[in-house]
Amino acid sequence: MHRGFISQIISRFLILWFPFCLTANLFAQQEEIVPDTEESSSIGTAYTPVNAASNAVLEGIQISSEPGKEAGENIITCYFIFRDKPSSYFYEIKRKQNKLVFEFNDTQKGTSPIPSQKQSPLESFEIEQRKIDVNKEVKGLNPEYHDQLCVTFNLSAIPQIQVTDEYNVISFSFKWSSDPSKLNKYIAKEEKAHPALIGSVTGGGVLLLGVAGYLIWKFLNPPGPEPELPLDTTDLPHHVPFQIW
Repeated sequence: MHRGFISQIISRFLILWFPFCLTANLFAQQEEIVPDTEESSSIGTAYTPVNAASNAVLEGIQISSEPGKEAGENIITCYFIFRDKPSSYFYEIKRKQNKLVFEFNDTQKGTSPIPSQKQSPLESFEIEQRKIDVNKEVKGLNPEYHDQLCVTFNLSAIPQIQVTDEYNVISFSFKWSSDPSKLNKYIAKEEKAHPALIGSVTGGGVLLLGVAGYLIWKFLNPPGPEPELPLDTTDLPHHVPFQIW
């Protein structure tokens, strides 16, 4: 009797618990196979910036001065000395801040220090290394970061500069005077409208005003009825009087 009771307990255990253990094992296997949702969503989103162009290297900045043709006049030249050449560059004059800014793309600063220099009206300059995304303005493209070197010159006044581009040297030059009374001659002036253009616009305005005035006068003074003229009888037949003898 004890054996029959024990066999019933074992059979019930197998019937109830064996399916449960099998199902739990299957769920455990599925949890091992399915990756974590947060981890899988990050696959493919990691981005390593790529700089396809080889970088130029700014080795130094040299400022020189030589006498000009007039008394007290100097010709100032600033040289950017590169190893290789920047892919492109841009310069901008900021009049309100009295700054001249050069930006060199695909360019890095060399390992040697480049000390700031002073040559009137150049008071100092700073060099800033930064990254720019060349695809920033194009919607839908992945970012592509390139090296950019920014050189900002602090000026006491804005001269009339001329930029020269050679193989591995980019430079700008300008004339300046040590005589304060002559400086106004060398300071860059803001561009104004051309006098010939102003004259043509003014003449056109006067012509339009004259035409408009004439039309208004004609509207306010309509012409009266035309005077009656005598009838023209030249086309009527001419009758010669008949004489009887």
